[in-house]
Amino acid sequence: MVGVAQLVEPLTVTQVVEGSSPFIHPIFRLFIINLQENPFPIIVCSAETNCEEVAVLINSSVLQIVSNTNESSYLAYKEQVLTLHVTKNGEHLSVSIDFIHGKSKHRRQYGGGKSQPLPKACGLDKHPDWMILDATAGLGKDAFVLASLGSNIMLCEQHPALYSMLIDAIHRANADEDVCDIVERMTCVFDDASLYLEGCNDSSAPDVVYLDPMYPERKKSAKIKKDMQILQSLVGYSGKESELLEIALKKSKHRVVVKRPKSAPTLNDLKPSYTVSSVNTRYDVYICG
Repeated sequence: MVGVAQLVEPLTVTQVVEGSSPFIHPIFRLFIINLQENPFPIIVCSAETNCEEVAVLINSSVLQIVSNTNESSYLAYKEQVLTLHVTKNGEHLSVSIDFIHGKSKHRRQYGGGKSQPLPKACGLDKHPDWMILDATAGLGKDAFVLASLGSNIMLCEQHPALYSMLIDAIHRANADEDVCDIVERMTCVFDDASLYLEGCNDSSAPDVVYLDPMYPERKKSAKIKKDMQILQSLVGYSGKESELLEIALKKSKHRVVVKRPKSAPTLNDLKPSYTVSSVNTRYDVYICG
């Protein structure tokens, strides 16, 4: 398990990699995670590392280039797309992030606009200028939906593999004319969400904090989607979700939105101000201030 080491002040790529040009989102915080002891393995040829942000993580020893690995989880480039590989219960699983094609494209074209449960819960139907912090970014699916509807999204992710895939996906999407304007509204921060929020002042605090906390793993994991199996294997249920909610409620300017399975209890057994429901999911909305 990767452990926490220290928090470093925001850096630009040009400060880290001499001679390189600034990347798409030029300032990000390096949440350095036990650099020398447990760098996350990545199988990559130098010619394939076309994402400068990933190069920064390699040069900072957050990621370690290997030719092959026996680790149960590792990153590798497949057809110039950064892919996470995980072995769980003897089964090999893999996932990558694509904001251009597939489900992301379908949601972008046929998603239903700001009347969808998620953007409605976040207040985008009435407050399109609100800045949203996705404090549990994961694979970035919900963040992309919100950004496609015009919202500015800060994605906070502390796991090096997930963060690497997010910035790689944004890097590729930035070159696509159909989605480049969307991903320009998505900024990734490599940090622990609780520490990031603690560091916010009145002016930098988000208008909305969005939480999609990991739910305890089901015994019948075969019924869980592949992406969720991978996330559970990689990060699991931390038990820190309650603490994150408490900090979010203190720091958010307007509201905190918590995504839950429809039949699940409320987080911290805290009654929400109101709930927005969909078929299998509900969004518990807590009004702040």
